[in-house]
Amino acid sequence: MEAKELLLMSLEHSQGYLAKALDGLTQKEIAWKPKNECNSIAFILWHVARVEDYFVNRVILHGKEMYETDGWQEKLGTPVKAYQYTTEELQAWPVPKLGVLDEYAKSVRTKTMSFINSISNDKLSEMPRPDRSNDSIGTVLCSLSTEVALHVGQIAYLRGVQRGLDT
Repeated sequence: MEAKELLLMSLEHSQGYLAKALDGLTQKEIAWKPKNECNSIAFILWHVARVEDYFVNRVILHGKEMYETDGWQEKLGTPVKAYQYTTEELQAWPVPKLGVLDEYAKSVRTKTMSFINSISNDKLSEMPRPDRSNDSIGTVLCSLSTEVALHVGQIAYLRGVQRGLDT
């Protein structure tokens, strides 16, 4: 198995776990936070989609994020900022509708998978931003895969806290 196949498989597996974790959730459940200083399922899903959008479209492809180019900021009603929120900003963060949020995340994932499928394994060794970082495209995608898996686990955990085993 080649590196590209492992990246694709990892992202596909995470997508399956995410779909299972989101299945049947209500708007109230995705907005729920254990404490004011914590993230909701909606915020985590938005954040992970934003990070994936940024890594692939801005860092690797040197373009604009789908969040900007495809009007997702307006559709979701969320701010441009994706990182390091204060407690006050988290409390004021507008929770988008799950369907629209899931649509954005899936659109980003479709582009990510298309990009990975379109490149050769050799391209994974190239440096997308040699002036800024020593990270190769493969390293950036590996970091992305880890980031996605971590956040999908958080989403599944928050679902479990609210619903129990949900058998």
